Amino acid sequence: MSRLVFAFALVLAASGSSGCLMTRYMAQATHGQLELMARARPIDKVVADPNTPLRTALLLSAIPEIKDYGRSYGLSIRRNYTHYSALGRPAAVWFVGAADPLKFKPRKWCFPIVGCFAGLGWFDEDEAVRHKLSLEAQGYDAIVRPASAYSTGGWFPDPVLSTMLRGGDDAFPELANVILHESVHATVLVPDQPFFNESFATYVADTLTDHWIIERFGRGSPEELAWSLGQATHLARTSRMLDAYNQLKTLYAGTLARDAKLARKAAIIDELVVDLRLRRRPNNASLTETRVYNGGVEALIDAHRACGDLGRLVRAGKSLKRRDFAKTLQEDLVPIGKLLADRCRAAS
Repeated sequence: MSRLVFAFALVLAASGSSGCLMTRYMAQATHGQLELMARARPIDKVVADPNTPLRTALLLSAIPEIKDYGRSYGLSIRRNYTHYSALGRPAAVWFVGAADPLKFKPRKWCFPIVGCFAGLGWFDEDEAVRHKLSLEAQGYDAIVRPASAYSTGGWFPDPVLSTMLRGGDDAFPELANVILHESVHATVLVPDQPFFNESFATYVADTLTDHWIIERFGRGSPEELAWSLGQATHLARTSRMLDAYNQLKTLYAGTLARDAKLARKAAIIDELVVDLRLRRRPNNASLTETRVYNGGVEALIDAHRACGDLGRLVRAGKSLKRRDFAKTLQEDLVPIGKLLADRCRAAS
């Protein structure tokens, strides 16, 4: 699909959406994506440009190798990551999500063709904050956070963004990870299933990054140590947040009165804030997001063991269809993990 045709499709989706919010959202999405592509320059020209900072040139020069590594495991890089966009802002988009205050039931937004999502990405921070405040006024737990990258799922040739480049020893690992993560989305993306899509992309990309860093820089290198330390820290924090998620889920399913549930919820989150020394107080929306990105790991580990090779797991993931899931926004990925394992065994 060409750029103009997709832009037209967005306008059609906007015209079919109900309410001012969705019309405004689709218009800014179209404008933001086209502006991003207009800023894009071929990576080889950016690397060769004497005005390009050396650190930026070094990071961008690793892109072809990272893409080839992803392709060797079956990822569909397609036309992605051949261009570079310097955005001049701290984030690619600002993500807004929301959930019921006494249920882990994410607010969902649905669009023609592409399906339903548990959050929206805004190109303008003020618009994102405005949307968050509107959701809170409606009684939702809501969040807004910056995102350094995102995928158009193959609709557009995604460029490397300036927000994807870091300056420390973790710069190469993090760049590889985000490119591999978004490439998983371009390879395996089941409509209406963000819990699976994000957990699968996180698991595959993290596993591939583990391997690539060792092959590229060696064990004990500054890059490998920085990546391993970051992963260990992330794992501990995520485990504690998922523990709070599970405590709250049990609470919400109980028989306490609403006020008693709210009081107990506040106490559980107080403990979480103290344990992790958090500056921003979590809520159902942020904990749901943690669950979306990390909650399916155990099921995917079991599937990976059954498949044996990560490339076979990716091929099994590509076979999944919407009808393989019991419901929209399915949280329980154990049945999906078993299905992936069965398909790998059948293909042996």
